Amino acid sequence: MKSLKSLWQRADRRLWVLSILIGFVVTWLVNIVPFINKVERFAVFYLLLYGAFAIWTGFTLKNRRRCWQAFVFPVSFLLAAHLFGPKYSLYFAPAYLAVAYLAWSMVRANRNK
Repeated sequence: MKSLKSLWQRADRRLWVLSILIGFVVTWLVNIVPFINKVERFAVFYLLLYGAFAIWTGFTLKNRRRCWQAFVFPVSFLLAAHLFGPKYSLYFAPAYLAVAYLAWSMVRANRNK
């Protein structure tokens, strides 16, 4: 119990809330709103918005030694994509994790120079 409490105190709450909102709620809305077609969903949301958010996640975690919090956005996106989205969207979750990790590791490498 004590370790969970200390883990939650060290967690970045803003990152968690935004990751769940963008990963689950926005993905749910994008997939149920009828006026967003498949091309817009793919280009605007899956590539631009979610890709930029994954990069922001990596930059936000730059002061952390371990980037386990980078899993929050891809997991929430994966859950929403599995429940509401098309099957091809499931492949984006590992890509978002990879982009967040790449951004985190690049910022950490530049900081250590």
